[in-house]
Amino acid sequence: MKYIFFLFSIITFGQNQKFIPLDEETLEFLTQVNYTLYTNKKPIYTNITSKDSVTRLPNNITFDSISFNKLNFKDTGLKKEKLNEVVLLSKKVFELDEIIILSTKQKELIVGEQSRFIKKSSKSLTKNVDSGLLFQDFELKNRLLNKFMFFVEKVKHKTIYKIKFYSAEEIGNPLSFQTLKLGDILFESPILILEKGTKNKVEVNLDEYYIDLDNKNIFVTIELQEYFDENNNQIQPNSENKTKLKFQTSKKINYYSKLADFYTNELTKELININVKINYDFAYQLFEKPHKSILVAPAILLITTMK
Repeated sequence: MKYIFFLFSIITFGQNQKFIPLDEETLEFLTQVNYTLYTNKKPIYTNITSKDSVTRLPNNITFDSISFNKLNFKDTGLKKEKLNEVVLLSKKVFELDEIIILSTKQKELIVGEQSRFIKKSSKSLTKNVDSGLLFQDFELKNRLLNKFMFFVEKVKHKTIYKIKFYSAEEIGNPLSFQTLKLGDILFESPILILEKGTKNKVEVNLDEYYIDLDNKNIFVTIELQEYFDENNNQIQPNSENKTKLKFQTSKKINYYSKLADFYTNELTKELININVKINYDFAYQLFEKPHKSILVAPAILLITTMK
């Protein structure tokens, strides 16, 4: 599956102050944000941010501070000199659908998102580290990994694969463009098998490995080893018959992948934060949120228990 993106130039700000409001968590463009300008703590001007462009403050008004408010977001105030080209607003209540309690007795949790599958986004497994999910240390604090769960389209041929965990560091500006620097391999599974006809949920029991996830940013990937036919002969199926990992809609910005060049089909050397890039391009060029079906991530879950 190719990922084709257009690089947009960063908006240049002139003498009058301008800004663009973004959701601090998802970096999505926010519309209809109320803002008020103040002088000596007295409100002198109120308006709503532009719905399809950068918001420009009037040149003929002198102010020393500004406040922002929007339904379901925390009120935010800034001094004039602290007003930058990007204004980040944070939600009052964070959505917790990515962490679901399975068993109170065992304190077992699923870490990851569970949402609607997008069939057109399913991606074939590869033999290289071409894509995966980054789980942050705060999501995994005091956790032990029990099971690894993922979802696949119907398997056409017997598929040999491995699960790998890497230490990882995010590089770059989280507001515009981020890449991932991989460190040591923290865990490598033994050879695992997806039999022909397997579909949807796949669970791999990892209890015996005592995988401690505490205080680590972990990049998780599924690595193809080989395909075999019904006679156990090694084969190279065409693209249509390769084993495909399901993707789902995502509200997070933890999906990293290499991108294919439109002309040469060569992959980038770096793993790129895909949803950060999509949100940035939509916000700065189109001044809108991308459709939910555009923001996707691999359907991978970690089932954990307390230490």
